[in-house]
Amino acid sequence: MISRTVFEQEHNCSLESSPERLNQLKEELTAIPWRVAAPSWVIPAGLVENCIALENVFPEVALLFFETQSCLAYTEDELPGWLAELHLDYHVHLPLDLEKYSEEERVQAVLGLARKSAFLSPRRFVLHPPGSPECLNACLEAWAGAGLDPRLLVLENVHGHNLMDYAELCMAWDVGFCLDLGHMLAYNQEFLLEELDEHSIRMLHLNAPGPKGRHLPLTALSAQGKDLLGKLLEKAQPDTLVTLEVFEEQGLLDSVTVLHDIV
Repeated sequence: MISRTVFEQEHNCSLESSPERLNQLKEELTAIPWRVAAPSWVIPAGLVENCIALENVFPEVALLFFETQSCLAYTEDELPGWLAELHLDYHVHLPLDLEKYSEEERVQAVLGLARKSAFLSPRRFVLHPPGSPECLNACLEAWAGAGLDPRLLVLENVHGHNLMDYAELCMAWDVGFCLDLGHMLAYNQEFLLEELDEHSIRMLHLNAPGPKGRHLPLTALSAQGKDLLGKLLEKAQPDTLVTLEVFEEQGLLDSVTVLHDIV
C-alpha cells in the first residue's frame, strides 16, 4: 500500500478554487444547520484523490461505489487504510447496477461492499430499491444476520420504483429513506414528500435534474424545483444528512451557496 505522502506527490489531490473561495465555502457550510456531504467524484480523478481534496472543506464524503464488480475488486491501492485517518466521515452509495444480478448476487455484493468499507465506519449506506420488496427483505435478513445495523441503510427514490411499495417493510426494519430532489422533479415523485413520515427521511440528495439523468447544480433549479427544495428542508430533521450530488467542483461550490442562502 502506497503511503499518503507518496500518493500526494504522484497525484493531483487539490481543488482548483482559490483559498478565499474555499474559506467562504467553509463559513457557509458552518452556517447550514445540517451536516453536508460531498460526493467522491468532484475533481476528475479517483476516489482517494477526491477524498484528500475534500478533506478540511466538507465534513463527510459519499463514497460512490456505483459499479458492482469494479468496486468489489478494489484493493488497498484504491482504498488505502490511511483514508480512515483523514479528517472526514464517510457514507457509502451502493451500486447502481445491482438489478442486473440475481437476488443472491445482489445480497452478496451489498454485504461484500459493507465489509470492504468497514474500516471507514460508514455512517450510512444508500441503496436503490433492489427489484422488489421480497428482494429487499432478503437483503435485510442477510444484513442483520451479518451483524450489521439495518438502521444504517437508506432507500433512495429512483426511476421505475415507488418507495411506497417498500414503506411497510422499511418501517418494520427501521430502514430510512433518501429523497433525491432531482429524481423527484424528473420522475414526478413529489408525492413522496407528503406520504413518507418526516422522521423516516434520513438523507437528502440535492441536485437539479438535467438531460439524460445528469445531476446539475442547485443554480439550475426551476421555480418549481426551488419550491420543492424549500419543502424538503422544512421536513429535514436535525440529524438529516444532506448530500450535494453534484459531480464537478464549481457546481458543487455554487450549490453550497444556494443552500446557505435558502436556510
